[in-house]
Amino acid sequence: MFNRSGKRLVLRIFATMKTDFLTPKRSLSFGEQERACEDLFLSRGPFYHLCTPGESTLVLFETEQDYRFAINLIASSNFQEPDVNIITFEVMRTHLHVIGEGPSAAALEWFSRMRKRLYRFYQSTGRIRDLSPFQADAFPIDDLSFLRNSIAYVNRNGYLVHPEHTPFSYPWGANRFYFNPDAQRRHDRKFRDLFVREKRQLFSSHSVEYPGEAPIVDGYISPAFFCDLALGEGIFRDARHYFNLVSRSVESYKDIAKLLGDTVLYTDDELYLIVRQLCRDNYGNARAEILPMEAKQTMARTLRFDYKATDKQIQRMLRLDARTTSALFGK
Repeated sequence: MFNRSGKRLVLRIFATMKTDFLTPKRSLSFGEQERACEDLFLSRGPFYHLCTPGESTLVLFETEQDYRFAINLIASSNFQEPDVNIITFEVMRTHLHVIGEGPSAAALEWFSRMRKRLYRFYQSTGRIRDLSPFQADAFPIDDLSFLRNSIAYVNRNGYLVHPEHTPFSYPWGANRFYFNPDAQRRHDRKFRDLFVREKRQLFSSHSVEYPGEAPIVDGYISPAFFCDLALGEGIFRDARHYFNLVSRSVESYKDIAKLLGDTVLYTDDELYLIVRQLCRDNYGNARAEILPMEAKQTMARTLRFDYKATDKQIQRMLRLDARTTSALFGK
């Protein structure tokens, strides 16, 4: 693990060297690519998924200012904690996801200090927040496949909740910087170019210690600077492999959500694939519309209780009317 001065040095050189220290995999065979990923996984770690309760009714972040502060808070807190290496993160309206490397105890200490600063931020804006429900758990990640799925799960989280976004456009996390060199290079200013007043506003603090070469994008420290994207990208064989996991893998995320106590939301396209597979497995065909009503009702219950589908989604997937779903689940 880095000591504090070592972490500062890494932050200073990270933006220019982060794409150079991993061996390019483009010319390797599939087996060689997998071994390179496995070797990287085994040489690093331990890894964990830190998250707060996904079904919390506590609204943490209401405005763009809140989201920007949250990202700057993660950046500054990470700079002060040498044993926390963030691979990716996502700030959601009611909760937070972080995939990290290092001791999980250090990550929980880091979160505790960050939570105290978040409370002070709300006080400074004249808002009172009871942050007692905002607690974190750190779940260990002990194999390569689980790490890949966890990164993809976090990086797709925002767009599932906000259908106006894709996994590559949701602005409040590291997701849009993965395998996106243009986004990684983009910045509006450097931290050293800000006036002292602007630096204090950025962190909502009188303390403004942070590397001067840190890029500012859209009002916050670019996650490409303080997240270990090179490590995160190196866990995948290539960009296509990552994209396939983010856009197509469905069942693995259901298992992760269950472990975290999170609510995973599926798009219509994903639910459609789920319904087709359930029909094949249970009824020997892939067409839900030709199932008898009793089978459709059984399928509707599965979609509601196992996949958290809405009434409207169930109606679309199974060609049911509103009266049927109301009879099954109530109004």
